[in-house]
Amino acid sequence: MGRCWDGAQVHPSMLDIADPRNRSVTRLVLTATASQHPAVLADFRDSVRRVRPDAGADSA
Repeated sequence: MGRCWDGAQVHPSMLDIADPRNRSVTRLVLTATASQHPAVLADFRDSVRRVRPDAGADSA
């Protein structure tokens, strides 16, 4: 197994509609070898841009 490099982290947060004092934070991490990083960074950024709350989900 190759040595991994933690190349990017994003922490998007979303407010709880029912109680705005609460929020959910998601940690998105790209982990790749140094040689893989240039090839996968654009895909990681595209994936992060697509993260959205599920508007149809029940808040239980």
